[in-house]
Amino acid sequence: MLDISKAQDGQDLTIANTITPKAANILAVQLGALEYAQSFGVDLKFFLQSDFQFQNESFKAYLVQKLTENQVNVNEVTEIISSLYETFVFKVAANENDTSLIAG
Repeated sequence: MLDISKAQDGQDLTIANTITPKAANILAVQLGALEYAQSFGVDLKFFLQSDFQFQNESFKAYLVQKLTENQVNVNEVTEIISSLYETFVFKVAANENDTSLIAG
């Protein structure tokens, strides 16, 4: 997915790849929180319930699935463990068949 940026002061239009911000939005939005896109995002509340136990691999697979459903290709997931916290770093790319442009 590409964004066409608004030209300022007579400069040429610029095009930026927006797949990384899109992936960040998908992972940051609670499922059902957006009025206009109820199926956009991930269901973090489900995983954060106090009585629900899950494996980190299951959570990682769920995040990759939600990104894939929204046309974000996940090339690699790196796990970083520090002070008993595990952080997932996603390397993402646009869908190769995606030729859409979004005017911004």
